[in-house]
Amino acid sequence: IIERDVIVVGAGPGGSICASYLARAGVDVLLIDKEVFPRDKPCADAQSGNTLKHVKELGALEELKPLAMIEHKIKMVSSEYVETTIDTDTATAYITPRWIFDDLMKRNAVRLGAECWEDCWVYDVIKEDDYVVGVKAKYQGEYVEIRSKIVIGADGSHSVVAKSVGMFPEYSGSIAPALRTYFTGVELDPELKKEGYIEFHFDASVAPAYIWVFPSGVDGLSKGFCNVGLGVADRDSYANQSLEEIFNKWVEDSPYGKRFKNATQVAPWKGWRVPDAHQRLRNCGNGFMLIGDAGSTVIPLVDEGISAAADSGKFAADAAIEALKENNFSDEFLFERYPKKFSKMYDDRIKTIKLVQESMYDPNITNMLVNKFNSDKAFKDAAFGKMFRK
Repeated sequence: IIERDVIVVGAGPGGSICASYLARAGVDVLLIDKEVFPRDKPCADAQSGNTLKHVKELGALEELKPLAMIEHKIKMVSSEYVETTIDTDTATAYITPRWIFDDLMKRNAVRLGAECWEDCWVYDVIKEDDYVVGVKAKYQGEYVEIRSKIVIGADGSHSVVAKSVGMFPEYSGSIAPALRTYFTGVELDPELKKEGYIEFHFDASVAPAYIWVFPSGVDGLSKGFCNVGLGVADRDSYANQSLEEIFNKWVEDSPYGKRFKNATQVAPWKGWRVPDAHQRLRNCGNGFMLIGDAGSTVIPLVDEGISAAADSGKFAADAAIEALKENNFSDEFLFERYPKKFSKMYDDRIKTIKLVQESMYDPNITNMLVNKFNSDKAFKDAAFGKMFRK
């Protein structure tokens, strides 16, 4: 019989951060992932200032810093090609490819005392008396059962744990697709690249979607190595269209597309589902919690997934530590200590951003907002403060 205090399924940022806090507190925690690290994960690669607070707290910031493109500015372009630049010095983010960032955070969890099983496929949870008491998995060619007092599902937007406990949203208007690739040799803004920056394009030709161009990693600014992708507000709008074709048309028609003329695509397009926090379910039950994308914590519009995953991982770790002390793993006990606290931190912000999201994909409103940003710095700073946590 294999037993641990806590099992964390999924070694992405949320899972590794959660396991790190647990291990640092002396909890016997097993971190499981179906992949072998380092591995890629489709994402925009942004680690926000809020994420970096957790990275620093867990002792990994100095290792991450030389591997990242450090972002100080955000450039937004309206459908009329009006630009505005937002200064993010008080909320500086890092842009680091996920195969680098995730591997670093997973290794850091192990350094802090977590046990990690890679290439381990969890296919179900173990239930007894209406409680989740472990997981069923295939590891090193054998089917095994691992028992625990708490299971934390951090296994992404297709979460096996969420499906096993009946908390997987099959369809919702708040679940949208995103698409990402990498280019090298992208021509960057000559002034903004001096400090480090990212771009968002709200072009009428791609509405209701937006395009991002994020210089990423150590080669981001020097070689124009960029994470490039599309985020979609309403997937039904693109039911009969290829997002890749929409991007290619933007490159051909937009004056900004010429910057890709001498660029080379160096990775295939990869898509993923984005379950935003607007349709978040309860996220816990007897003996389990769901964090990150598995718990639908992505912040709408800005698709801030890693930051919310990190916060949910910290809340879940704190809840698990207290539950172990009190020997109480009930839904009610866990709810008060994780989902309720997460909601208190995020719900007002989510509602505000959702309202902005519903209007930002209207080219006329986008033009108005960008022009307002350029004419009213106080308004721009206030809007930025609502959208991006410092």
